[in-house]
Amino acid sequence: MHKKSVKEIAEEFRRRFSREPEWLIAAPGRVNLIGEHTDYNDGFVLPMAIERHTLIAAARGGSNSSPSINACSLNLDSEDAFTVARGRLEPSGQWTDYIKGVLAEFLERGLAAESLDVLVSSNVPMGCGLSSSAALQVATARLLQQLDPVVVSDEDIPALCQAAEHKFAGVPVGIMDQFCIANARQDHVIYLDCRTVQAEHIPFDNPDIAVLIVDSRVSRELRSGAYAERRSQCDESCRILGIDKLRDASEETVEAAREALGDVCYRRAKHVTSEDARTTEAVAAMKQKDWGRFGELMYQSHDSLRDDFEVSCKELDLLVMLAQQIDVPGGVLGARMTGGGFGGCMVALIERDKANEIIETLSTGYHDVTARELTAYVSSPAAGARLLSQEELESL
Repeated sequence: MHKKSVKEIAEEFRRRFSREPEWLIAAPGRVNLIGEHTDYNDGFVLPMAIERHTLIAAARGGSNSSPSINACSLNLDSEDAFTVARGRLEPSGQWTDYIKGVLAEFLERGLAAESLDVLVSSNVPMGCGLSSSAALQVATARLLQQLDPVVVSDEDIPALCQAAEHKFAGVPVGIMDQFCIANARQDHVIYLDCRTVQAEHIPFDNPDIAVLIVDSRVSRELRSGAYAERRSQCDESCRILGIDKLRDASEETVEAAREALGDVCYRRAKHVTSEDARTTEAVAAMKQKDWGRFGELMYQSHDSLRDDFEVSCKELDLLVMLAQQIDVPGGVLGARMTGGGFGGCMVALIERDKANEIIETLSTGYHDVTARELTAYVSSPAAGARLLSQEELESL
């Protein structure tokens, strides 16, 4: 987290609202190393929080008969105000839907309505698969917990935020993003079983290895329907196979039912079952410090997402190809598209001391073909969403 950002948002809050913020909340973005489109199939994922954060500064508003939220986004240069009333919060298509959705869930659970002034600032890139929306949701949940710590427990936050996204953003996401952002630990990745919501925190503290996130600058829009279509195709595959979720199938089961599934459902089910297997193997490779095998599995994951699940795009395919050309001698151990797809980011496992050369090579090669500029971030696993302590604030 950039300390300057924390200071700046506190100062901006004082300027706008003429008083000190009562709370400062930080919530990271996340990147998924492997295990894509498996979360809503009750499968396995391996995400980590990144060193990019959404910050919220907030304080109780004045007392009046109609409690309201006054919310400002520094990034979007946008303000919105709405009344806090259970059963009367409705999506508006604004960025504040992510705040409204979480607030509605808290109110349903008995949170007393109060006025709040809220200022949001974020350096989590938007629209590229790094969970900027989930970071805002979880940060909002942590804020509302300060009003009444009994209404919603820490354990309830991921499912609550997932429900909020379903209802207010209209995207049928799995639970991975919210769980990772709420529960991440510094220098650990999360091996999450999305069926049981049981997680294992795996150390990722090798100073020589880092994660490189490369934004293709191709915007993705999950509301366009492609994400929901993939989910529907997975559900249809389950109906044909006579199972509840693709987690319950094996690669062998899918292969045996290839004719019954038909081409599209076969390939969708093939991706999910093989991706679950790859994720499990990747966890074993990480525990054994076998970074070479981990990288191979990342490339296999990309091929499957491109060919069987069909959620990549030519720009992401180009980035992965350029990473493969750099290869291990140049410091790239593996790479794949990450996130929902149809644009967004590539994630790569790299040797940290070669990061600058890798980024330069990728940037040049990408621009030569697409005339697009890319953005790249090197990150280690970060801690999850939290209220910043008084000690942290006093040290700024």
